[in-house]
Amino acid sequence: MSSQSSKDTIESSQKETHSASLVPSHAYASPCKEHSLWRNIYLIINYTPKRCRYNPEKPFRFSTPLNLLFGFAATFTVANLYYSHPILNKLADDFHVDQERVSLIPTLAQAGYAGGLLFLCPLGDLFRRRLFVLLLVWFTATVW
Repeated sequence: MSSQSSKDTIESSQKETHSASLVPSHAYASPCKEHSLWRNIYLIINYTPKRCRYNPEKPFRFSTPLNLLFGFAATFTVANLYYSHPILNKLADDFHVDQERVSLIPTLAQAGYAGGLLFLCPLGDLFRRRLFVLLLVWFTATVW
């Protein structure tokens, strides 16, 4: 009987340790006066609502409708690379450039897509995604 209660105690302490190790203690800290200005800005930008946080008690379920949504999104994203091909002749005529010059449109579009897959996807595994997406949107808005 006592071995069962000690086993339950060990399992519950392991669960607490495991669930506590999933999220760093500073991940959802709120801004306060003790933190520096930059730390408070980081905490505000990187805030994740409670309903969006990972809960080990109720893990995320990748349902069939969500799988279909991802499939259609990937299909249309890749299709965007090829929409310009049928109108390249018209673009060359309208912008008064030669065929060699207008062929850079699909070439650069596909190179940019490949660059995103090669460089941005692995960075999504290294950084917190919310802050990473915000930085990418900011960078894109300021560069263009």
